[in-house]
Amino acid sequence: MSAPGLVSVLQRYVLAEFRLQLALRLVLAAFLGATLLIERPQHRFWLCILILAVYLGIVAVWAAWAFTRKRPRERLSPPAAFAVLLADVTVVGALTAITGIASPQEWTSNVLLQGLFIIPIIAAAQLSARVSAAMAVPTLLSFVIANWLNQAANEEPWPPIFLHATVLVALAGGSVVLSYIQRSRIRTIRKLLEQRTRLLDEMVGLETREQTELSERLHDGALQSVLAARYDLAAIRAAGSSEALDRMDSALTDSVHLLRDVVRELHPEVLDRSGLRAAIEQLAHSMAERADLTVDLDVDGWPGGLRTDADRILFGCAREITNNVVKHAHAGTVQISLDLTNNKARLHIRDDGVGMGDVDLAKVVEEGHIGLASIRTKVLAADGDFDIDSDSTGTEMTVTVPVRHAP
Repeated sequence: MSAPGLVSVLQRYVLAEFRLQLALRLVLAAFLGATLLIERPQHRFWLCILILAVYLGIVAVWAAWAFTRKRPRERLSPPAAFAVLLADVTVVGALTAITGIASPQEWTSNVLLQGLFIIPIIAAAQLSARVSAAMAVPTLLSFVIANWLNQAANEEPWPPIFLHATVLVALAGGSVVLSYIQRSRIRTIRKLLEQRTRLLDEMVGLETREQTELSERLHDGALQSVLAARYDLAAIRAAGSSEALDRMDSALTDSVHLLRDVVRELHPEVLDRSGLRAAIEQLAHSMAERADLTVDLDVDGWPGGLRTDADRILFGCAREITNNVVKHAHAGTVQISLDLTNNKARLHIRDDGVGMGDVDLAKVVEEGHIGLASIRTKVLAADGDFDIDSDSTGTEMTVTVPVRHAP
């Protein structure tokens, strides 16, 4: 997923939050309006309607800001979110106090008071634990003050009021926890999306660098050898030089070896024909012959002839790591093991060479050495793990990849 795709996903989350908040505020407004009409107070009715109209205006302004902007949607800052929620509490508290004082013998105030129980749910929709926690204080304070006013007029006992307050506190606490959990999930999703975007970008860049490296290898190796052989052939034709014949033979031999290595890298035939185990065995044998190394190979934990969807990734890792050992490690012994446990493939390679010091893959890529960074990117893209442990006594690399058996 590209960066614009990541922004789009996060925007959808923000818009979903705004829609939920708008729906809850409309429910709150409908509840207040229905209460004022059904349990109409005898006094201050039109003042209550005016307050409700002002609240609806605030909601309309907030909705216009949230849904009509052309720029990418963003959450309200905590102070702004708190201010809008404070308007929710204020309208319920004001209507409850006005009806409780003006019409103490009616049930309007008692019914309006229940609207405060919607406030923690609206606060939870902000997906901010700080905002939800901050809103718990004015919501509970409004509930206590309104009940105090009603209690004096209706002679309601305090124990039921305390029980209702306990429920409101529990609801507010639940909203805080829910906001924290939901925000944690969004942070996790954002992190995963960013990792996926970074991996895809790295894959594209590494593929380009690998093609460039392959082109340079063919140009600087096989092509130059073939050109040298042509000049030597011309010398042989002109003077019958035996030295030119030896040079031509050497150049063509080097070209054959280089082209064979390139072909094997592009399409490892033994991997397709006999499976990963046989390919690793052949790679270890070739490595021992080419570099005069002692190779300790253990592939008993990998079933012979098994095919998996991770074979090419694992073989590419083994090939790249062993090439690095041959070129740079100055090692005398290399240990290679391959096993499969609980549908997880594990490739472990250790050498007794000079080590790599502190490995900085980003710096390695910048310097043009893309091998390790390339296989690491591919392993991570396959939901695997790539670990390097290197010191003056050698280097140890472990690749773990989940696998599925292939037919």
